[in-house]
Amino acid sequence: MKACRELKGIIPVVQTPINQDGSIDHGGITRLIDFLVESGVGGFWTLGTNSEDMNFTFAKRLDIARTITKANHGRLPLILGAGFFCQEDIFNFMDETRDLEFDAYHVMPYHPLMGLDGMEKFYRDCADRASKPLWMYTSANWCRAFPPEFFGKLKDHPNIAGVKFSNSRTTDLITVSGFAEKNFQVITAVAKQLVMALSIGMAGSTTSVAGALPEPLINIYTLFTSGRREEAVAEQRRLNAFLGRLPKRASQWNFLPAAEEKYILSLRGICKPYTTSYYTDLNEDEQAQVRAALEEFGYLQHVKAAA
Repeated sequence: MKACRELKGIIPVVQTPINQDGSIDHGGITRLIDFLVESGVGGFWTLGTNSEDMNFTFAKRLDIARTITKANHGRLPLILGAGFFCQEDIFNFMDETRDLEFDAYHVMPYHPLMGLDGMEKFYRDCADRASKPLWMYTSANWCRAFPPEFFGKLKDHPNIAGVKFSNSRTTDLITVSGFAEKNFQVITAVAKQLVMALSIGMAGSTTSVAGALPEPLINIYTLFTSGRREEAVAEQRRLNAFLGRLPKRASQWNFLPAAEEKYILSLRGICKPYTTSYYTDLNEDEQAQVRAALEEFGYLQHVKAAA
């Protein structure tokens, strides 16, 4: 079955707009997808960790999946998250979404201690059950660390389409990137390492930053792929410095930048700046810090232009 459109360029981990009462903001989802398509991204990684997937019930995730696939309507490759702690929920979610319009599932095994043999069986069982191709997804922030050879054992499975390898260790990234071939894609996921990832041959990179502020990342990608590497490095340094200026309290509380990114989206007029459940939103001082950082590094013009 393994057939999935290529993920190439900048792939946003799409934020999930919600209303103040925690209900799904369907209009915000549609506006966000339309905005990102128009901005020139290469596809969508949806219901991932920075989409706040773990804070949504099964029913809400189904609601989000239906809204986001309808909004995209096949325009760009869309990888739909199906990661639950309970494997039965994964299978049920796959059954409930099988008729929606998207390219593949992604699943992260939310289990930090299970052995590699168990993880291999987990992915084989998920791939065997899935009605669409399956992407593996690893980040040591959320699940156990996988050595590169783990993916080498699974890349030839007839329904495993690729791996999103979120890892800052360059030697492992180089090894995993070598597994890429016609029927097995490899992408990475660290915004601050985009130039490095492109330098070792990655075709695409995901990041939640691109969901709220795609312009600088697309600029880096365009500069690099057009041969203007020194300019790409300079833009990478500018982006990294900007990210370092963002307030720390909310990201330390949430362990993800959802609050900062949703506030930027609110400045664009796309959605409200609300996060889910036990996460915290930005306070007024932190909002001012984000606006000041956007202005300092020249990104506020993008936000104002889209508002």
